[in-house]
Parts: sequence; structure tokens; C-alpha cells
Amino acid sequence: MSQPIDRPEHDSILESHIKAVQESEQVSFHMPGHKGGQGAPARGRRLLGDAVYSADLSELSGFDYLHGAKSALADAQQHAAQLFQSDQTWFLVNGATVGNIAAICSVVGDGDAFLVARDSHRSVYAGIALAGARPIYLAPAHNDALDGLFGIKLNELEGALAMHPEVKALHVTCPSYYGFTIPLHAIVKLAHDRDIPVIVDEAHGSHFIFDDRFPDSALTCGADLVVQSPHKTLGSLTQSSLLHQKGDRIDRAKVSANLSMLQSSSPSAILLLSLDLAVDEMKLYGHERWQEVMTLTQLVRREISAIERVQVYGDEVIGSPGISGYDPTKIVIDVDQLGTTGFAAGRWLHEEWKINPEFSDLRRMVFSITLGDSEQSAQVLIDAIRALGENRHLFEAHPNLISLWPGVLPAERMSPRQAQQSKSISIATAKAIGSISAEMIVPYPPGVPLLVAGEEISREVVDSMIQLFGSGCRIVGLADPTGDTLRVVCED
Repeated sequence: MSQPIDRPEHDSILESHIKAVQESEQVSFHMPGHKGGQGAPARGRRLLGDAVYSADLSELSGFDYLHGAKSALADAQQHAAQLFQSDQTWFLVNGATVGNIAAICSVVGDGDAFLVARDSHRSVYAGIALAGARPIYLAPAHNDALDGLFGIKLNELEGALAMHPEVKALHVTCPSYYGFTIPLHAIVKLAHDRDIPVIVDEAHGSHFIFDDRFPDSALTCGADLVVQSPHKTLGSLTQSSLLHQKGDRIDRAKVSANLSMLQSSSPSAILLLSLDLAVDEMKLYGHERWQEVMTLTQLVRREISAIERVQVYGDEVIGSPGISGYDPTKIVIDVDQLGTTGFAAGRWLHEEWKINPEFSDLRRMVFSITLGDSEQSAQVLIDAIRALGENRHLFEAHPNLISLWPGVLPAERMSPRQAQQSKSISIATAKAIGSISAEMIVPYPPGVPLLVAGEEISREVVDSMIQLFGSGCRIVGLADPTGDTLRVVCED
């Protein structure tokens, strides 16, 4: 792991606040019940340390309250807004998921037309169902060279906007889980020319502002609401995230109200502190630290690219269908020429080298280089991929690496909300063809749905499920995790 940068003593905003709160109280007679760790399990204290329990404060002890921040938390959020150049930033303790849902509920309601890229994370579809919106999907572009569906085409977006002048808002994801980006400047302009607000799920791009070699950030491109996950790249704790707003196309008070309704009423001071510490670290040393990451990234890319039969995606993806750029720190490795799947290659790396990719698909593995990496960890990855190439004879030949993912979007028979609120039953998957799905079918990661509730179950969907399950892919959203049965809407 990289070493902390030497610097003078400096407390972040919430770090100082927590210390002051701790000093202000002698004995607690309120929640949390572990009371600074005194009532915590001994094993928990040994594993996590006393400091974690001591910092687990609530508003009852004087810690500023997330849902009505007036002092330190308000200052910390403003500090983040200044760093990311937004007009307002909210700290999130329920992940980017709640950011997506709150953003969607702030721009559309019952029956409103909502234009959304179909390669979105499953939280987007949850937001559509909760808002009661009428989704109009932008099909991802089919990319023959990469054997997959990536991003959107500008002409298709322009056509959808012309065909549906009633659209109230647009949601896109940029970058994708693979690190691929879409032409966001042009997309935002197309929407704004029609006074349509744009929400961007930038969960995997919170680091883009710290080096000119990264694609432009969503806020730089003019997006109205931007969801980020600093825990993915900036070092905060898992589940801590950010929601940024720029401009006045969206009612800021409505966003705050939705966040108060959707997030926990007992927000974790530890998660909030981790966000503030990450923001403060990036404010002081972000550009310097990401230059170091980029140096490691260049080393990894150069060495792995030299390995026979292993392809690392790079500049050649720019301009291909649906893709305008990429994040260099996402090392996307194609193992097609090794005659195996990304799933099998990932399992081999775990068993033989005790390392895991960010995720795998039928022909790729994705590895993330972050602030937590060093020359040592980079060399382990290089050596592991080199060994993978040298041991390709150990893999069982895979006769069909072409994804069976349907090339046409499923037929929408009812809205996601209607489907989820309808009576449903479980039937054998083979007999479910032609029925309306009452659940989502989401190969995970990357969390892009094969089917959304309310859509028709087709033979192509079932074939894709069988292929993915057979390759070792995990599919979530199903009541039956084996996939042997599906929940369908009772149409009688």
C-alpha cells in the first residue's frame, strides 16, 4: 500500500468536531447503546479498535445532524462543494444508491416521462419504480469489436428527445463500470437546449478532477445532479457517497427533503468522518497522489500489454460505438484469445494468486488501480497476468465466448411500479417465456439489468440467463437465486 504523505498536524472539519464532542460529555445516557465502546463486544473492540466505537457518535451527544446540518457537517459539505466545484454537495450514508433514487424522485413523479440509458445501475430502476415514472430507455450501443453493449449514441439520444418532447429529465451513467465514458458535453447540451435536467451516475469517476489525463468530470460537462462514490477511488469507507448539484433547474429543497426521507435517520458519524477526511486529503494532495497512481497505471498497462494473447483495452476503444473515452486506471483485460472466460480466469487468479479482479464477464476482467496501490501490488498483478497467459493450457476450452445478451430491449408490458405492486407467482423459468416479469434480473457486477420488472420474459432473456449462470456469473434481484424459477405477474 502507498505510504501516507508527511505533513504538518492538520485536523479535518469533522475530525475537530468529533474531538470536541467527545470532550464535551463525561457519561452518556443515550444512544448508541455501546456508549463509546464500553458496551461493545470485546471481540469487536479487539478487531476494530476502541477509536471506532469512540467515534460512533449521534446527534444526541452533540454531533451535527445530517438531516439538518447547521455547524460542522454544513461546513464539511460546503468544503466538498468547493473542491468539486458544485453549488451544493450532500454527504450520503446509504451509498450512491440513495443518491440515484433521491435524484430521480426530485425530477419526476407519477406518469412522468423519464429518459434513461438502459445500461444504468439497478438503483436507477428502483428510483423509477419509487417515483412512479414512465421510463423511456436509450438502448446501449452494440459494439462488435468488444462483443458488448456500451454507452449510447448521440443520434439515438437526439431522436428520442425529438420523439418524446414530454420528457422531464435524462439520466445517464458515465463512466461505466469498465471505465468507458460517453460524449457527456454533447449529451448535456442536447438536453439543456430543451431545458431538460441531466442526472449523471458518476459513481466510478469521483477522481476525474485530479489529473488532466482523466476524462472531464460530469460537473465540468454541466450536469445538474451528479452522484459519486468516493469509497471506490478516493479512500472513504464503503457506503459513503456524495451527491452534487449545479445550477437551478432542479429544486434544491426537494432534493434535501428526499434525502431526509430515504436515508437513515441515524446517520453514521464514522461514514461521514471518512467522507470529510477523503475530501480534505484530496484538497491538500489530490493532484500529487493521482500523479503517482497514473505512473503505476502506465507501468501496469505497458507490462501487461506485452503479454502474448492478452489484450488491454486503451486508446483503440475511443470512438467505437457508444464510447468516447476511458479511465486509464481501469485495467480492462480481454482473455478471449486464451480460450477461456473472464469468470474462469478470475477464479484461477483467486485460487493461485489470492487476488481478485474488480469484476469479470464472459471475456474480460477489470482491475482498478487506486490510491491504495504501490509498485509492489502493481508487480503482483503483472506477474499474475503473465502466469495466466503461460498457463492457458490449464483452462477448459470454451467453445462460445459470444454473449447471448439480447440485442433488442425487452417489450415493456407495464411500468416497473405496476409490476412490483401486482400479484405475482413463481413458475419454472422455462415456462415463464411470454409472461411479465415481477422482478429484476441483474447480472452483478456490473449491476446492469437483463430484465426490469414489467417487461416480457423472452427466449433470448432465458438463454442469456442460462449462459451467465453456467459461466459462474452471480445474478441478483431474483427471489430464487438458482434461477430455476421466476416471479411473474398474475395476468388474470
